[in-house]
Amino acid sequence: MAESEHKRVTLIIVTPYKNFFEEKVDSVVIPSLSGEIGIMAGHSPLVVALSPGICSIRTDSDVRHCVLSEGYAEIGQYLCLVICNAAEWPEDLDVSQALESYQHAKLSLQKHHEVNRDKYDIEVALQRAKARLHTIELYGSSAQRDSLSDDREMYGY
Repeated sequence: MAESEHKRVTLIIVTPYKNFFEEKVDSVVIPSLSGEIGIMAGHSPLVVALSPGICSIRTDSDVRHCVLSEGYAEIGQYLCLVICNAAEWPEDLDVSQALESYQHAKLSLQKHHEVNRDKYDIEVALQRAKARLHTIELYGSSAQRDSLSDDREMYGY
């Protein structure tokens, strides 16, 4: 194996619907329940629970970002396996849908005693919506950011 291969970690991101990403990368930063965790080749073995948030993937001088939902990651010296409910690239996010999900989760949390959902599920839905919106703010296209800017007050974001 070439020396450069030893300095890379294979990142695999899987959702129930598809294999979202699989590639050797220089590093990845994932959102865990205890904060962001950076992973490079040679990392100590670890299993972490994920919280909805932004994942940053670095390969050479290129950095890509995606939003991950709740799940977990198994980390080894040369493999990072992320298993989550959803993973999306910024360009695939629908601004209106993200704002509606945010508003719905926010209202449900305020009225959680009146609805038939567990408070934890509502809080996770709100975190997921916030993560999508934050991804659009940071890494979305100009059209997505403009749409978000135009509609944010209407949805209370």
